[in-house]
Amino acid sequence: MSTKEEVLAILNRNKEDYISGEDMAQILNVSRASIWKAVKALEDDGYIIEGITKKGYRLVSTDILNQEVLEKLIDIPVYYYSEIDSTNTEAKRLINKGIKAPFVVISELQTGGRGRRGRAFISDKGGTYYSLVVNNDNTFDTESVTTRASLGTADAIDSLGFNTQIKWVNDVYINGKKCVGILTEGVLSMEENRISEIIIGIGVNFGTKNFPDELKDICTSLFPDGITPISRAEFLARQIKCVINTLHENDYIKRYRAKCFVIGLDLNVIRVDKTKRAKCLDVDDNAHLVVQYEDGQIEHLSSGEVTIRPR
Repeated sequence: MSTKEEVLAILNRNKEDYISGEDMAQILNVSRASIWKAVKALEDDGYIIEGITKKGYRLVSTDILNQEVLEKLIDIPVYYYSEIDSTNTEAKRLINKGIKAPFVVISELQTGGRGRRGRAFISDKGGTYYSLVVNNDNTFDTESVTTRASLGTADAIDSLGFNTQIKWVNDVYINGKKCVGILTEGVLSMEENRISEIIIGIGVNFGTKNFPDELKDICTSLFPDGITPISRAEFLARQIKCVINTLHENDYIKRYRAKCFVIGLDLNVIRVDKTKRAKCLDVDDNAHLVVQYEDGQIEHLSSGEVTIRPR
């Protein structure tokens, strides 16, 4: 290990106490100047280290996102950016440069995050934002990718002690408020005339503290107080693993149906040019929403948007 890595290991072992630069220098058999340089390098990486004269150093925060940390936790190639316009957009750029799937693009924040139907997606620091790129290799149904991704993300959140629900198609909720945004896009191969790669963009309000006024009543964060059981890097690794597992889960629809809270509710089915009132009857085996309109007509919705009508 480098001196920087060894200093980080010592600080991690002594989180509750201060340890002097002199003591670390003796432990590692290096100069105090080397310890100082290592501490500064860790701070440049984003670690928050408190230093007090005559007491030493103490690691205050380990919630760090950087290439080195993420590569150690995630099994597929990682492309990390402290700031980017959109991870989905960067994923497309990397594909165009010849980067092969699978890989993941991760960013600390997005300046141009996108949601469904062209909406902006708020992507401030504190959340987790990534785009997972996978091959369309016929091992799963491309039409089900979005619902599979929402279920995998819900699995990762539930592993932290939550009880998530899903609003069809892909909105993950906790305590009645949305905490996840998902945008799935396909990359068309002109040579093969088919979708060759699938980009799954997922943003989770992990430790997000502030929301615009128009979102305060409908969005929430997993840990708004900043006290988290795992780091964002660890959570990202867990999310990606859960989503990949769910992509290849044979009978995922039963679990998705159990989490989909709109079944049995009165809805507004929103089209481009009109809105129709309906009742949600079920989610079918293709993850289509089964609705019955006021005139008795039943439709299986493969895409679109629904809102819940007050009882």
